[in-house]
Amino acid sequence: MRINRFGVAGWCCLVLAAACLARGARAGDQPIVTSDLLRLRAITSIDVANDGSKAVFALRSIAQVEEDEGPTIDRDGKPRPPKYEYRSHLYVIDLTIADASAVQLTHGRRNDHSPRLAPDGRSVAFVRAGTEEGKGDKPQVWLMPLGGSGGEARAITDFKHGAANPVWSPLGTGLVVSSSLPMEEIEGVPPYPMERPRRTWKDAESKPERPIEPRPDGTREQIRAWLEQNAQRDNPTVITRLDFHDELNLKPPMRFAHLFLVPAQPAEPTGQSAAVQLTRGFFDHMDACFLPAGEKVVYAAKKPTDRHPDRVLDTALWMVNIDGTGDRTVLSRQGWSFDSPRPSMDGSIIAFRAEQTDEPNYRQTLLGMTPTAGDGSADPIWLTDTLDRSVGSFEWMTSRGAILFTCADRGAFPLYSISPSVLQPTPIVEGARGVHAFDVGGGAIVYALTTPADPCALVVSTPRHGERIAFRPNAWVYDKALSVMQEGWIDRPDGTRVQYWIMPPTNVKDGEKYPLVLNIHGGPSAMWGPGEMTMWHEFQLMCSWGYGVVFCNPRGSGGYGYAFQKANHQNWGTGPGGDVLAAVDRALNLPWVDADRLVVTGGSYAGYLTAWLIAHDQRFKAAVAQRGVYDLTTFFGEGNAWRLVPWAMGGYPWESTIRPILSRESPFTHVLRIRTPLLITHASNDLRTGVSQSEMLYRALKVLERPVEYVRYPNAGHDLSRTGDPLQRMDRLNRIIEFFERHVQNPRAAPVVPSGR
Repeated sequence: MRINRFGVAGWCCLVLAAACLARGARAGDQPIVTSDLLRLRAITSIDVANDGSKAVFALRSIAQVEEDEGPTIDRDGKPRPPKYEYRSHLYVIDLTIADASAVQLTHGRRNDHSPRLAPDGRSVAFVRAGTEEGKGDKPQVWLMPLGGSGGEARAITDFKHGAANPVWSPLGTGLVVSSSLPMEEIEGVPPYPMERPRRTWKDAESKPERPIEPRPDGTREQIRAWLEQNAQRDNPTVITRLDFHDELNLKPPMRFAHLFLVPAQPAEPTGQSAAVQLTRGFFDHMDACFLPAGEKVVYAAKKPTDRHPDRVLDTALWMVNIDGTGDRTVLSRQGWSFDSPRPSMDGSIIAFRAEQTDEPNYRQTLLGMTPTAGDGSADPIWLTDTLDRSVGSFEWMTSRGAILFTCADRGAFPLYSISPSVLQPTPIVEGARGVHAFDVGGGAIVYALTTPADPCALVVSTPRHGERIAFRPNAWVYDKALSVMQEGWIDRPDGTRVQYWIMPPTNVKDGEKYPLVLNIHGGPSAMWGPGEMTMWHEFQLMCSWGYGVVFCNPRGSGGYGYAFQKANHQNWGTGPGGDVLAAVDRALNLPWVDADRLVVTGGSYAGYLTAWLIAHDQRFKAAVAQRGVYDLTTFFGEGNAWRLVPWAMGGYPWESTIRPILSRESPFTHVLRIRTPLLITHASNDLRTGVSQSEMLYRALKVLERPVEYVRYPNAGHDLSRTGDPLQRMDRLNRIIEFFERHVQNPRAAPVVPSGR
């Protein structure tokens, strides 16, 4: 739910049980192995009933696909490798029973996520994608009865382009959903130019009554019709947009998310044409939420402007009647982006997140409030402007009082409460852990927690039954031998304080020396630490192989405030590079670290920093640079993250004052100095950073006859390590380790699991 109450009495027990989860890693006797990746499960979203009686959550997992058809042997006569796929299912837990277990609601190969309980708690709406055969399908909103009401889940939308993000009306009679519409299906003409030389949107509107015959040798009009026919088939691809890359594809189509009102109990699934369209125009409309009276919906969207949406970062908060009339601005300020509007229980105040758009790479996301009846010009009440941390998700706790929110903070993701009367955050869950999803309702709070000992657990706290760990989706980790993180801080010569962690190999023996891997995070504004789940398995796997792991959050990282995050401006190499090497130097003071067997790896920006380090420091025996950027001028034209060049470097490659900075900060400029054995990896369809820079670096090192190897993963994107093909993810892990093993002569035997486990 979105609006609810949470009793203060439950706060104390929250801290107690969270501390229980954060105890030192429990020592089992089984090693973490590569295939444990397939066993990891994560809670991705949670919704608590208004009365706090139950919670529904989505659980993401990996499953092996059972092949019913086709050969089991490939063309070379070898067994075909197994196939794996991601699945997401819904679970429900009764919060009125002290020791209730989670019950699985949905099964099969379709992916179910984004659960939203009805106001009366008797049914749950959710998004379902895919088919039982495991094939792709447009996502639609489904409804499932709960408890004694019985009945099977059924689709309540049948939108041509799919539907998502369901939000219940306060009385439970309808839901607002979103659907992305292609430009050609939106009425009217955009208020901004087409940005195609000597062409306008009206060219498409003023077609002749009789169709023009496409001909390659005809009149000018016939040739244009022939060219347009070819372009519609993407043969060739015609590009006119500034942002012409998405994550995997060239020329993403112009599509805009719009909001629709659909009935909760339709006789048949509601199609797009039968739904009430609430929003119009050629911009995205997001984060819908009903006002408590149920007659209006608030949302976030860009303001109509004569500038193309690719060039606009500002967004405003809006309100519209449930019949699609009377849209008006609730809050708008030049140079700001607002999102996630959440009305208070009485509807008089709207809480929201906001960020200044003058420095998107450095500004912290704020939590604010504004009157619902405002005309858009009033100054907001800022709740977290002195916190100097970026706010993540948030929910109201009381009608007009406190709000719960998460943020990234010094390697953790704590849960805080704050109110306009006391502008000082109060920690609810703190310490070396991370809250990654949560909701509140009826005095209950439910959240997903990551700790060094457990990558994901569901924690429930109610006024009646107190705090408990209600669901351990990864209970198998309690049989594993785990490494325990050791935290430290470094005071750098320029006054910068850098936080770092060291993880010793599992089962370290006194008097023995072990190799050490420096693992670097990307972003560059990401943050790692004990509360971060994405690296949990990879770090423990390295330790299981007999490597120590050191990692830190160098200048430029999130979680330490605006000044720290901006400390890498025009300084991607020397400053952050010195920070991570200082963490290595600290690790070298430990008796088990072998200074002659150091290795380094990282991905994305950290692929950049890996290449930078080995061009400026010769201490590493081997390095693996993953999906990196190595020439910043090329990066400007190659990836969809190209704005990092002007944001982080202060300008564009054609500016005379910027060119020397881009050259100085590019690892490719210093390629002559690279002598460390290097493995370069990249995904073939990665359009966030692009692959050509990896190939530039590889070819240069080959020409120079330096030890280098290049691995390309087909049909994969930038997020391969987190959400890619599970088989490729395992290959990536083993390939990194195998490359290190060639160069460090690691005496520890590989962690082996008997076949047939």
